[in-house]
Amino acid sequence: MDKSAKKEGYILGIDQGGTKTAAAVMRGDGFIVGRATARGAYFPNEGVEQALEPIGEAVEEAVRNAAVNKEEIVYTVAGIGGIDWPGDDVMIRDALRKRLSLEEIFACNDAVIAFYSGAMRSHGAVLCAGTGMNGALIDTEGRQFVYGDYMEEKAQGGSALARRALRKVFDAELGLCPPTELTPLFLGQAEVSDVDTLLKRYMTEGAFRKELRFLMPQILMIARRGDEAACGLLDEFSGELVAYMAAGFRKMGMKPEEEEVVLAGSVFKGTDNPLTTRLTEGLQERLRGVKVVQARYEPVVGACIMGLVRLGMELSGREKGIRESAAVLGLLRS
Repeated sequence: MDKSAKKEGYILGIDQGGTKTAAAVMRGDGFIVGRATARGAYFPNEGVEQALEPIGEAVEEAVRNAAVNKEEIVYTVAGIGGIDWPGDDVMIRDALRKRLSLEEIFACNDAVIAFYSGAMRSHGAVLCAGTGMNGALIDTEGRQFVYGDYMEEKAQGGSALARRALRKVFDAELGLCPPTELTPLFLGQAEVSDVDTLLKRYMTEGAFRKELRFLMPQILMIARRGDEAACGLLDEFSGELVAYMAAGFRKMGMKPEEEEVVLAGSVFKGTDNPLTTRLTEGLQERLRGVKVVQARYEPVVGACIMGLVRLGMELSGREKGIRESAAVLGLLRS
């Protein structure tokens, strides 16, 4: 089927992470006409077949909500967490073809579709920080680089930031940094009265360590109030992310003045987010001329927009329809 024929059909977008699987159906003119969600999955841990189950559920419901026939879907873009190694994309694409009975499918890492949730263009870069962290760059030829495990553990999003914030509490207890408002925050979360007991819970209870990521909004609020330890932590973290992004631009031979960096994910949300402010300033200082933008849509919308790009469709005339339909369906980032 040629591209002109595909413009008459529908695009299916899929976004799967460990927390949620989402699907959306977009008309060729950019209007999103159906969406659905299901539980998340991570195929490297759970296996491909188990990860396909919620994808199938979300797709079937999204197609039903869109009131279209699956045969009318002419192109599918699937952003799947865990596509990190050469060959993963082909394996997932082939598995999706079989599971969904759709032929034209492009599978990629979910960080890639996050780029298109903030940029109405075909090339640029993205940093996506939720529970974890990932980033990607796409050049003018369509070549992609996904950071994946190149980003070390201490840079892994909200989980890593929360653990590093707790370490500031331990440093303050030892006198390595000034007293910090982070101490009562973590004591309250652990329901303990002293740092020694807090340290024991952290070192011996895996479930408690996983809970720490839920404190990210409070950690950012403490930094916003000027707490020295929290501000120092965000300075360190944003500096590391800037270094990663600068290295990616060098690796891909991309010119900052010609590109946009999209900041996506829950950790970067909010107009007065002190981490986003530091990161934006750092990127603009290190990568002269680069434009830094916030993601505007949920990643599943980015998957649909990527479908438009891959079909060679002009985005500017479709932006209004994308925005209005995303707002109606609750797919705008708050």
